[in-house]
Amino acid sequence: MIHFKDVSVGYPRHGLVLEGINLHIAKGEFVFLTGPTASGKSTILKLLYQELRPWSGEVIIADLSSRKIKKRKVPYLRRKLGIVFQDFGLLEERTTSENVAYALEVTGVSRSEIRTRVPRTLNTLGLSNKAHCYPHQLSGGEQQRAAIARALVCEPFVLIADEPTGNLDPEISQEIMHILVEINTLGTAVLVATHDYSLLNGREKFRRLHLSGGTLVYDGSVEGFKAPDNFIGRQAGPHQS
Repeated sequence: MIHFKDVSVGYPRHGLVLEGINLHIAKGEFVFLTGPTASGKSTILKLLYQELRPWSGEVIIADLSSRKIKKRKVPYLRRKLGIVFQDFGLLEERTTSENVAYALEVTGVSRSEIRTRVPRTLNTLGLSNKAHCYPHQLSGGEQQRAAIARALVCEPFVLIADEPTGNLDPEISQEIMHILVEINTLGTAVLVATHDYSLLNGREKFRRLHLSGGTLVYDGSVEGFKAPDNFIGRQAGPHQS
């Protein structure tokens, strides 16, 4: 479903950021993407939703290749990628239901279909009783669940979560992780980029991709990962990766 074939990419002012990345994520997988600050995690995600193009190599998502995809096809690709960020990104003037519906409205889904899919998705995320609440009336965990609902309502083939618990306390972070795991059991592939390694506790059988210095240094189970001597657990504060 997702293939990186010898992918290298960088930024004009910073040079090479990723070098020689090869990986494959299959339909229905759950994958953690880890690594220290500036290791390339966010760059991997930008390559997935085509904010960046590889300098060399190829990224293939479903049947769309970074070498061949036209600009007009990029919005279509992004509609099939459910993307969740740590800052929630909810529209303050819209209710929870309206925020979720907006993701369908911009893609031209019929009103009747919206009326069916939005309540169903809110129920899946345990937000039925918050449908008419505005973002400022929701807790941080509820706002993130609303953001996940907005990503999930489009029925993506992969849900990409970029530091989804970065603004949440540990207890709520585990709640969000449980939701993501439940979504995965329903058949949606999930890719979680995180620097909060405590999220991996109790999930030793899950797959882990670990980046260091712009290269993929580990691809295997969480339990099989051997941390380097300078391993750090949860890092504090905002970061770029």
